[in-house]
Amino acid sequence: MFPGTTMLNYIFWMVMGALQVLIVMGLVEWLKSRGRKPVWWQVALLYAGFASLCAVVAGGTTLMGEFESIAGWYFIGVLGLPVVICLAIAVRLFVMKKPTQG
Repeated sequence: MFPGTTMLNYIFWMVMGALQVLIVMGLVEWLKSRGRKPVWWQVALLYAGFASLCAVVAGGTTLMGEFESIAGWYFIGVLGLPVVICLAIAVRLFVMKKPTQG
């Protein structure tokens, strides 16, 4: 990714990991501010879906960077579409659900 450097690759991936954690923690705080109480396994499922989406994008763009653009687009299209559908279902079930009475 950063040819000729020794530290930028590690710093880049540490920043990407920190951003993922901040995004998931922000999602949990956003849900709490809207009156939702997310259960740990729901947050874990949402994080797993988000991490899968990040892995699909990283894999596809890595293939594109290795001059395999068609394979990269196929990778993103074939694996990314089910991940996006699963994430939409999880968001619909866990985030957009009606609050329970009581």
